Amino acid sequence: MKKIYFPLILVFISFSSFSQGQKRYKNIVFEAIDTLLNIPYGQSVNIKNEIEKHSLDVYSPKNDTLKKRPLVVFVHGGGFVNGDKRTGYSRVVSENLSHRGFVVGSINYRLGIAEPKSDVSYFEAMIRAVQDAKAAVRFFRKNAENYGIDTSKIYIAGGSAGAMTALHLAYLDQKEVPAYIDLAKNGSMEGTSGNEGFSSKIHGVVNFWGAMVNFNWLNTGDVPVFNVHGTADKTVPFDSSFAYHNFKYGSQIIFERALNQGVPTGVKLSENLGHTLDNNKPAILSSLQEVGEWLYALVNRSKTTPNITRFEKEIKAHEIEDSKTNYSSNALLFTGSSFIRLWKTIKKDLGPAEIIHHGFGGSNISEMAYYIPRIAFNHSLKAIYMYSGSNDLSVSKQDKSPLQILETYKYVVKLLRSKFPNTPIYYIAISPNERRWAVWDKIQETNELIKNYSSTKPNMYFVETASALLGADGKYQPQLHIDDKLHFNEKGYEIWTRIMRKSIAEIK
Repeated sequence: MKKIYFPLILVFISFSSFSQGQKRYKNIVFEAIDTLLNIPYGQSVNIKNEIEKHSLDVYSPKNDTLKKRPLVVFVHGGGFVNGDKRTGYSRVVSENLSHRGFVVGSINYRLGIAEPKSDVSYFEAMIRAVQDAKAAVRFFRKNAENYGIDTSKIYIAGGSAGAMTALHLAYLDQKEVPAYIDLAKNGSMEGTSGNEGFSSKIHGVVNFWGAMVNFNWLNTGDVPVFNVHGTADKTVPFDSSFAYHNFKYGSQIIFERALNQGVPTGVKLSENLGHTLDNNKPAILSSLQEVGEWLYALVNRSKTTPNITRFEKEIKAHEIEDSKTNYSSNALLFTGSSFIRLWKTIKKDLGPAEIIHHGFGGSNISEMAYYIPRIAFNHSLKAIYMYSGSNDLSVSKQDKSPLQILETYKYVVKLLRSKFPNTPIYYIAISPNERRWAVWDKIQETNELIKNYSSTKPNMYFVETASALLGADGKYQPQLHIDDKLHFNEKGYEIWTRIMRKSIAEIK
């Protein structure tokens, strides 16, 4: 694995652009940071059968008045044979996140691959790294008051081999350790590297160009994960096209597995860039900003893992309806959140077209990804219309970024294409309204991203609605909405009807 070096001039940060709109964790809000170096956190036996002492560096916002801050434990890369907590990307991430308001603990851990080198010896090296990283998490729990840490918000991150460590710390349970690993020799995943008696539980993972040995170790109820990777990485796969010593399933596969299991997730892929994003500063800065936005939502989430099955009754009701109705291959599926669900007159409005009306709750785009097979796969369809993403941009501290809505929509499309390779798919633009006018810029950005994406794919379409829903002043029209200032009234649905009827008439 390549090492990464940067001129560390405030980690590509310009403090001249401070504004009142900046938010802790999402943006750079602290101009200076404090650093404590080489703090002992444990010890363990290395591959030379010697006692090795472990240390970490602590980065924290300078002059921070908050008493309890989220913690990120960062694990450096280096192929399990080299690297350091203080150099390269370790310092880049540690300083950047600390400037955003996090406490960051960058750790050293046991390095070395036992001879003869093999997939097994690399897996064993990863176990040793996991054991040491867990000891670091326990250290911070033990000393939470000293470092001003909120123990309900502890995350682990890593680059390359460090990301492999972070991923397996989070998702590989003791009972899942492959039979070819000798636990009598290697010890348990928890390890004995120090600070016994404290929990090593973490609440989220940030994976910088890492991979897993088996993506099936990530399951419903597991902690959230964000992934950063270059699509031209020849060292560690961003997909599953090759393996790094049996670490085969990279960021894209982890992202898709998390969506499949209803685990909160995100991904930032950099096209045509390799391992460590080729040290490309703009790409790294962009990735760190996306990480900041994702962590901001995670920190502000009341529950680490939301209830992905909260609309199960509605989905089952649709399945029962489907079992009783003989839809033809000319049927049009309309699915999505409450704008679709509340369109009670849709079958009459769009007749004589045959409509399958499957909106559900106030669903978000991740829930669409989770449920779309059950919503769509039992049908033969002429076209699919979808309205989703509105609830991910709701003026909430838990909102997704426009990029994450796009990436999740791409996965929804991938699922649909596995069943309907040529069926037209229409994304209905997120509509303007008073309740969400404060994020209209984000809504427009999301619409534009999905419009551009759709334009590059066969039988993919974007249904433009803003020009008909905005007034002459370029703002939302209150007369189109019910008292909640969000959903359409009859006048709003009349506009949608005209737009959808024209679209339906153009289906080939």
